[in-house]
Amino acid sequence: MKKYLGKNAAWFLIIIFVYQIIPLIVLMSAESFAVWLLIFLVIWYAFDFLLLPITFRNYVLLDEDHFVFVYGFSKETVDIKDIKKIEKTNSVLASSANSLDRILIETKGNTMMISLKDNDDFIKQIHYYMKNKA
Repeated sequence: MKKYLGKNAAWFLIIIFVYQIIPLIVLMSAESFAVWLLIFLVIWYAFDFLLLPITFRNYVLLDEDHFVFVYGFSKETVDIKDIKKIEKTNSVLASSANSLDRILIETKGNTMMISLKDNDDFIKQIHYYMKNKA
């Protein structure tokens, strides 16, 4: 089983960094610490519960007959025999890809986009397994 790490584009990391420092700016500009400020901070950083896992838990495990896409708290298994189309794309559609250098995967029942550090090798391996299993 081969592991492909997910790709986090620089713009994605900058957004996360800015998201983390905005409350610090608010705190520094606040004249006093109030309950509304505490509520703001709790709500703001609660989003990190979703944001940080998709940044650090983002990879694909490829086997000969399937791959497992792990993204944050979700995990999806895709059988290679079910893949109808796989190609590189730079689509800006919302997806589970932290970069615009993406792979579009269409299966019998689903369409997904992923972004890996080595998209080309992943596509090459998928094509190899598709050809040898047919």
